[in-house]
Amino acid sequence: MAALEPQQQQSQLTAVSPDEEAQLAAGKYIKVSAASQPKGVAGKLAHSARESEPPATLCIGAASINQAVKSICIARQYLTRDGLNLSFQPAFRDKDRRANVALYVAKQPLTANDPMDAPAADGDAEYVELPISAHSKAAVVAGALAARVREGKRVSLVSIGVDAVSNAVLTIGNARLYLEENTLDVRAFPSFITVQKEGKQLNAVKFNIKVEQL
Repeated sequence: MAALEPQQQQSQLTAVSPDEEAQLAAGKYIKVSAASQPKGVAGKLAHSARESEPPATLCIGAASINQAVKSICIARQYLTRDGLNLSFQPAFRDKDRRANVALYVAKQPLTANDPMDAPAADGDAEYVELPISAHSKAAVVAGALAARVREGKRVSLVSIGVDAVSNAVLTIGNARLYLEENTLDVRAFPSFITVQKEGKQLNAVKFNIKVEQL
C-alpha cells in the first residue's frame, strides 16, 4: 500500500472548486441525514437531472453519507430509461477532513456498455479493486488509490456496511486532494452489488472510479 502523502502538502490543497462553492451559495443542495429516505432523495436527484443539473448532497456523519450514496445509486437506476447517468465527487467541508462532506453530483449521457458499469475481466492486470472496511483509514487508503491512478490503473472500491461506505467516500475525497499536484481528479459511479464473504451473499456498494484531467 502506498505511503500517506505529506501532511504539509495536503494542507495546501483543496477539492472545492469555485463552481462548487457557487452551487452551495445558490442553494442547489439537499441536506441528507441518517433518517433520510434514499428513494425520496433519489427521486429529487433524478427529477433535477432530467430538468437541468442535480443538486449537491450535504452530509454529516457516516450514516448520512451512506444514505446519500444509496440515493445516488437508486437515482442512477431511475435515470437509465432517460439515457442519463450520475456520478459524484466528494469535497470536505472542514479542515479536519472528517465525515462532513458535500457530494457534488453530476449527470452524463448514458452510453451503451458503459465502462463505468462493465465488470472487469478475469486476470485484467490494469484493473485494481480495493476493499474498504469499517476499520479502513481513509487517508491511508487514499494514498493507495492515488498511486494506482497515477499508474494508469482502473480502480474500484467495494464497501460492505454503513461505516465502510462512509470510509470509501472519505477515501475518494482524500485522493482528490492528493492528485491535485498531478493535475488529476477522480469521480465515483456508485452501484449496488452482491459479494460472497465467508460463504454468505452480502449486499455491498461498488464505486467505479473515473479519472479526469484538471
